Amino acid sequence: MPHNRAFAIASWFALAAAACATVAALVLTAVAVSGLSGRTELPHKVSLIPGTDLVELTYQPSWDVGAYFDICPHIDPDVDPADLDCEYVQFHGPESMGGYDEPPGNVRAVGVLLDGQIYFEADAGWNALIASLYAMAVLSLLIVAFLLAQLWLLLRAASQGDPFTDAVVRRLRIIGATLIAWEFVEPFLWLFLSPKAWDYGLTTMSDVHSLELGSMEPGMDLTPIAFGILLLLLAEVFKRGVRLEHEQRLTV
Repeated sequence: MPHNRAFAIASWFALAAAACATVAALVLTAVAVSGLSGRTELPHKVSLIPGTDLVELTYQPSWDVGAYFDICPHIDPDVDPADLDCEYVQFHGPESMGGYDEPPGNVRAVGVLLDGQIYFEADAGWNALIASLYAMAVLSLLIVAFLLAQLWLLLRAASQGDPFTDAVVRRLRIIGATLIAWEFVEPFLWLFLSPKAWDYGLTTMSDVHSLELGSMEPGMDLTPIAFGILLLLLAEVFKRGVRLEHEQRLTV
């Protein structure tokens, strides 16, 4: 059967992406081992081409952090904000010129939830928290590299001219099962590798803007699980196509 050029080109892109993810995982591992053993510092940027800034790998250990605070229902300019347990925030409409007038339609802001990342630095030498964060980063890159490698094999098989083959069905199953399995395994790993697992916490000086570390585990994301299930169902459809094509060849 003739080769499908589009699938062939896509397969090479997938292979290149898998190679890049693997190289990034290896470089990050080398940086972590060197820094945690005390031989070098833990840089945030690593130049993959020494002496140039053409290709850089940037990674800084981080963790989810958030803060919630209430907004004062009414703003009184005569009250000292330091005496309040809420925040002065003025939400105004397009016709408002500022001041303390309520916006049109009585729309009021009542609370703010801030989400972001808290970044860590550490001196050279062993640190269990930094080691765990680097380990999870490397493991995540390896999972991505594995998925991309499976995609490469799938596209390469499809480029041979017939997408309804046992090889395509097998790759779809592997990719779908890996996505689902990782979403269940990752939260379990964070139980032992997160800042809270190592008894780390935050202390802030503001009663209003107090920050809190994210939960001990990030939790499962339903989107990859749903996508994994979809791939497993698609694999069954392709399996049916393989059977039909096989029966057709026997008939002919």
